[in-house]
Amino acid sequence: MAQTGARGIAVGRDGWLFWIGRKDELVDLYTESAATRRLLRRWVRLVAHRVRRAKALGATYVHAIVPEKIAVHADTLDRPFPKLDDPPGARLNRLLAAETQAELVDLFEPLRAARAEGPVYLQTDTHWNHRGYIVAYQALCAALGIAPAAHVVEANGHIERFVFDLGGKLKPPVDEAFLAHAFPRHAQRTEANALVHLRETGRVAGRGGFFVGSRAVMHNPEAGDPRRIVLFGDSYVFDQGPRLTAMLAESFREVHAIWSAEIDWAYVEAVKPDLVVYEIAERFLRRVPTDRFSVDAFAERRVRRELKPSVLDRLRRLLRLR
Repeated sequence: MAQTGARGIAVGRDGWLFWIGRKDELVDLYTESAATRRLLRRWVRLVAHRVRRAKALGATYVHAIVPEKIAVHADTLDRPFPKLDDPPGARLNRLLAAETQAELVDLFEPLRAARAEGPVYLQTDTHWNHRGYIVAYQALCAALGIAPAAHVVEANGHIERFVFDLGGKLKPPVDEAFLAHAFPRHAQRTEANALVHLRETGRVAGRGGFFVGSRAVMHNPEAGDPRRIVLFGDSYVFDQGPRLTAMLAESFREVHAIWSAEIDWAYVEAVKPDLVVYEIAERFLRRVPTDRFSVDAFAERRVRRELKPSVLDRLRRLLRLR
C-alpha cells in the first residue's frame, strides 16, 4: 500500500483515499469480535429506548446509518480489510429490525447499487458526491413515505475544485474536481442558534470544534408534506450546502436540524415533531450516546468560551432581532 505521510488514511488505486483511523479504529469496528458484538448490543438497547420515548411523545423514530466509503468503494482498495461485504452498520440494522420497532433506512444497498454505475463518494473525502447525496435523499424519502422533490433530484450544477478533508491531510495537499449540486430553494431558514451565527461571522473559519451543537430550523410553506421533522445527525446532513437538511426541507413543511449524535429529548418534547430522524456515520458507532444533552445550552457554553462578554452580548441581541 502506498504511504501518504498522514496517519489514519489508506490509499487505494487511482488515488482513492479512505479514512481508517489513526489507530486503525475502523478496522477494529469492522472486525467481527466479542467487543463489536457487545457494542452493537448496546446500540440495540439505546434504539429500543428511543423508539419507546419517541412514541410516548407522539413521534416516529427513524434510524439511518451512513456506510463507510471503504465498504461501498471496496473495489478501489488495494489492501485486505475485514467484513467489507457485511459492515457493522448492516449487522446493526439486522438486529434493530429483529428486536426493535424502529423505522430503518437502508443506505448501504442503494449506494452499493448506484456504485455499479459510477462513484457515489468523493475520491479525496469521506462524504458522498452529488450522486451519492441524491441516492441517500431518495432512500430517506422512500422510508419516510414521500416522493422526492423533482426539482432537487433533477437539478444539476457546475464543476468546482476543492481540497477536501482527506486530500488536505496529504503532503502536498490534493484537490478534487466535483459537481457543486444546486437546486432551487423553496425552504427558508427561520431560526439558528448562537453556534451557527458564530460560524457565519467568519471568526472561527477553518477551525474545528464549532459544529457539534449547531441547530437550525427550516420552513417551507410550498412543501407537499405538512409533517414536522427533528433531524439529528452529523456532517452528512447539517451544512450550508445541498446536504440532507436542505434536501429534506424541500419535501417537508418544517425541518429542525441539529448536529449531534446525542438526542435532546427536551427539545423534541417542546417541538412535538411527527418524526425524529437520526443519522449517524458508521465510523461513529464506536461510541454509544447517552442522550443527556441540551443543544442550545451546549452551543451557548461553546460560544461563551470563544467570545468576550461584549461580543457575546451583541450576538445575543442579533439573535433576538431575527
